[in-house]
Amino acid sequence: MKKVDKKQWFVTGLTVLEKEGFARITIDNLCGLLQITKGAFYHHFKNIDGYVDALMRYWLEVNTFEFIREVDKLNTPKEQQQKLADMAAYASIRNESVIRAWGYSNPIVRNYVAQADSIRLEYANKLNEATGLDAKQAMDLAIIQYSMLIGMQQVCSDLSAKQFKELQDMVINKFKEQ
Repeated sequence: MKKVDKKQWFVTGLTVLEKEGFARITIDNLCGLLQITKGAFYHHFKNIDGYVDALMRYWLEVNTFEFIREVDKLNTPKEQQQKLADMAAYASIRNESVIRAWGYSNPIVRNYVAQADSIRLEYANKLNEATGLDAKQAMDLAIIQYSMLIGMQQVCSDLSAKQFKELQDMVINKFKEQ
């Protein structure tokens, strides 16, 4: 019998979200894609809600905490801001927008989206303060940066990473001129 570890479940789930949408996150679909039995699913997860919770925990880890750890390796706030902007621009836009939409109807997902939003805003604020902005300016810029990212994911999902970076840099530079 084929063995599937938890990470494979999560990678498959994120792929399903990106290509097929959240309605296709079902036990039958996941088991079919992984070519395993439902018993294998229940070996790892109590039910679909247990899977969704674990999948969203994995998503939060990979798309928030791993980003922060990677950025924290750099020495200066300016390098850190640049790295974070690059990582955000090249991250999976489709997954983020599908997960955010899913959160409107699924309280488990909604909770993880709220956690991600809070952690990401606070981290952007911290980086902005480290560049010398006062507390209000730092949070204002963090809100603008994050809102721009989320807005572009929702409205301009076909925007290239390069175009996103150019627009983001333009807004940040204008904000800092004031």
